[in-house]
Amino acid sequence: MRIINKRIAADPAYLPRISLIGAVVFVISVWHIPVPVTGSSSHPVGTPLAAIIIGPFATVVISAISLFFQAFVAHGGLTTIGANTFSMGIVGAFSGYLVYRLLKNIFPLWFSAGMAGFVGSILTYITAALELALSLNPENVVQYWKLYSLGFIPTQLPLAFAEFALTGYVIKYISETKPEVVAPAGVCLDRFTKIALGLMILITSLIAIGAYIGYLRGSDMAGTDSTVEALAAPGAISNGIGVRLMARFGEPIGFGSVGIIGGLITGYFWSGARRKS
Repeated sequence: MRIINKRIAADPAYLPRISLIGAVVFVISVWHIPVPVTGSSSHPVGTPLAAIIIGPFATVVISAISLFFQAFVAHGGLTTIGANTFSMGIVGAFSGYLVYRLLKNIFPLWFSAGMAGFVGSILTYITAALELALSLNPENVVQYWKLYSLGFIPTQLPLAFAEFALTGYVIKYISETKPEVVAPAGVCLDRFTKIALGLMILITSLIAIGAYIGYLRGSDMAGTDSTVEALAAPGAISNGIGVRLMARFGEPIGFGSVGIIGGLITGYFWSGARRKS
């Protein structure tokens, strides 16, 4: 969001460009084909194309917005926005953008952009297969990751070739008509963004490593909350007010409310502290 704001301040035309590309990503990725083996669906992603035009960081934002609205047309869902944003908005966008940057000085522009679309599409679904295996089959992740990845191939491979053609054609056309629209070669990150990205990677790595170590040691993976509750208050009433509220409103609402409110409060005080300093 900070990068988007800086780009808009430098070039006001960047805002309608983001809106247009957001609509393009929504339309491209909303076309879904069921994949019986995975219990999921396969579809073009459009994020490599978006990353080349508006940059990969802005693509993550419009991907999350597109996925939010797609949840209301029976595609994905509100509880899967995080996983889908990671596979489509982050892996798809950054892998495609990296391929484009690596190839564009060696091969023709249309081929570099096409390969970006192809690779981004394939890696999106390899990541989605991993997410499905982690979610549904934690007892044997690698085997089911292979199974789900193979399940996507019959539908995703033709779509990836189609995305190769679409991305290559669009970028070639734009470069010939309005070359200034394509995202600049480099992305300059300010200190705040670098620290935020570093902390995100560090925290995610620590969580993943801790979960993997617990899994290897045979832990039942009950979760931090259950473990803390059992150790801190072994004599607590099992049918207390908190348990009854969770049973009535559900954990997603409970955790979602706490997370949103906590994030707003933290952001408010963080912004105030930065202004004072």
